[in-house]
Amino acid sequence: MVAVYKNFLPAPHYRAVRDLFMTERLPWHYNDRVVTTERQFMFTHAFMDGGQVINPHFFEPVRAMLDLIQQKQRFIGVSRIKANLYTNQGEPIEHPAHYDIPADAGISDKVRIAVYHVNECNGYTVIGDRKIRSRDNQLVLFNNVSHYGTVQTDTDTRVVVNFNLRIRE
Repeated sequence: MVAVYKNFLPAPHYRAVRDLFMTERLPWHYNDRVVTTERQFMFTHAFMDGGQVINPHFFEPVRAMLDLIQQKQRFIGVSRIKANLYTNQGEPIEHPAHYDIPADAGISDKVRIAVYHVNECNGYTVIGDRKIRSRDNQLVLFNNVSHYGTVQTDTDTRVVVNFNLRIRE
């Protein structure tokens, strides 16, 4: 199952999200690897981990997204919400394919992934054989299957927000 929702947020909410992620307001943290690959990097901002809010100061625009996601995919909880910022590195880079929740965790079939594309660029998300280009205000919802993202070359940054949602059995 892969569903793509264009113009996901109402315009005023999208502007608030874009302003949070695409300006200097949000602190980003350097990661020296993407998934498990050394010599690839990104910047992240964690909003939730283990179902707990990490920094409530910046959480409200993201929390409000959960109500709209709930209308598309019923879920009973949120394991993680993390934003990723990729910088233009002058060449397209495909990151390693991965599962957000590994199969050996025992709950991988009870999770849905939502990837929200904040800005438009030539970066993309690949799920199975489906390549979904980053578009402003677009949500991609899918099962916890192997997937990966890429670095863009046509904008300074690519920003996505990754949600790990717990569903009923």
